Amino acid sequence: MLSRVADSIFWMSRYVERASNIARFLEVSYHLNLDRQFGGEEQWAPLVEITGDMKTFIARYDEINSENVMHFLMFNPEYPNSIANCLKAARNNAMGLRESMPSEMFEQINAMGKMVPEATRERAYFHSRVFTLCRQIKREGMLLSGIVSETIERGRGYHFWRLGEYLERADKTSRLLHVKYFYLLPQLRHVGSPIDVVQWSALLLSLDAREAYYRTYGLIEPSKVVEMIVMDKGFPRAIFFCLQSALDSLNRITRDEPGEPHELLRELLDRLNELPAKEIISIGLNEFIDDLQLRINEVNNSIFKHFNAAPRQITGT
Repeated sequence: MLSRVADSIFWMSRYVERASNIARFLEVSYHLNLDRQFGGEEQWAPLVEITGDMKTFIARYDEINSENVMHFLMFNPEYPNSIANCLKAARNNAMGLRESMPSEMFEQINAMGKMVPEATRERAYFHSRVFTLCRQIKREGMLLSGIVSETIERGRGYHFWRLGEYLERADKTSRLLHVKYFYLLPQLRHVGSPIDVVQWSALLLSLDAREAYYRTYGLIEPSKVVEMIVMDKGFPRAIFFCLQSALDSLNRITRDEPGEPHELLRELLDRLNELPAKEIISIGLNEFIDDLQLRINEVNNSIFKHFNAAPRQITGT
């Protein structure tokens, strides 16, 4: 069975990565909505749709608009996947492991858990702070990743952290692609237009991938953006890279003893390796992402089954 320490490390990692990626969702939606100057209205419903928590949102808010969506994803104390709650959960896990982790790591997680100030939960104050907080959360998450890399011995604890981090990142990177799909869907006339280029550029920016993309591929082309985000073997936020890294850590944890999660990850990697980016677009980006997310959920469930732990529900965000 997963020990208490291993389970807490795994989920601490996932909560921090989840908060960072929700911050990226908010950022990319903000940039995608900037193209309303070319025509059309702001769209915030897609951001809730891709979390899978639209019913939860509707039960708490009377309208889908920028303020309500930002409050829901950033601050809502009743929504377990809000940034505030994810960072709080990571901090609570860290408090229980304080004696088992480097002091630098604990201090960073503890500080991140207090990053969303109480005052900003009030609608009168939070709007001007959201995107500043998003940038801070992304930076502090990257700093924590560096601290983990530099201070933890390469044992099972380290690899449980990496396993959680990379599985969460692969899932959320696919959901960022889903954001692009939902924004594009209502206005198919924009495919291939300057607006389309702006949207793909915003997506790359949210992944801190735009400069790397320009260095490698040059001008923005949808198939090349998909190739980088999905199948790049060297970019640390690419889905293939994340899944391969998760498999590497899983092998270290089990000392290369095969199991169902190993096989599922290998099958998924083989599928990605054999599927050209242009084919992903031709068969439908939405269908591809839906299938990918189902497969990643199968891997998650298999990991808990493999270690005989009671699975925590992994739905929506």
